[in-house]
Amino acid sequence: MKTLKTLAVLAAACLGGAAAQAAPVPVGTVITGQVNGASSALLGLDHGYADEAGSNVTALSDGFGDLEFLTADYAVGIDFTSSGLLQVWNNSGAAALPGTYALTFSFAGLTQPLSGFVGLDLSGISSGGVSLARLDDHRIALTLNDLTFNDSFGSFTAQLNVAAVPEPASGALLALGLGLLALGRTRRAAA
Repeated sequence: MKTLKTLAVLAAACLGGAAAQAAPVPVGTVITGQVNGASSALLGLDHGYADEAGSNVTALSDGFGDLEFLTADYAVGIDFTSSGLLQVWNNSGAAALPGTYALTFSFAGLTQPLSGFVGLDLSGISSGGVSLARLDDHRIALTLNDLTFNDSFGSFTAQLNVAAVPEPASGALLALGLGLLALGRTRRAAA
């Protein structure tokens, strides 16, 4: 009987320890963006940052230094990675980035919904405001308000989280634990 209880506790501990990690954003995920409500104010990598129709739509590229988007004034660069890291670059050439940039991004084809959007390293900003928000399961908002970076071409990072994918072993461990509990009850009733 002690063995059954030990196995049940062990199965429960394993089940609790098998929490799934956040799923990455797959390379090739189609991202559509806007700046201050205008699609034409965002230029995408897939269009060579050309000011043309549809340039606000691009696919996630995980190449080193591949900015997915530049604002039409080339002052802000946006780089997404498949791990969910978002890096925002001041591309203005000056430490100050005056004005407001209200950016929204939607992600098409995610297998799991977005679960969060949080700042990671904002130490590159000396003043101004950054607002991050998850709008729904497939959209985020990022607002930059009168920022001053510590240096020209500075940056900051944020993390885009995708809902965890259940691990296949979790169901098996749960079934094993319940089976052991049922076996223990059966043996106790027979005794």
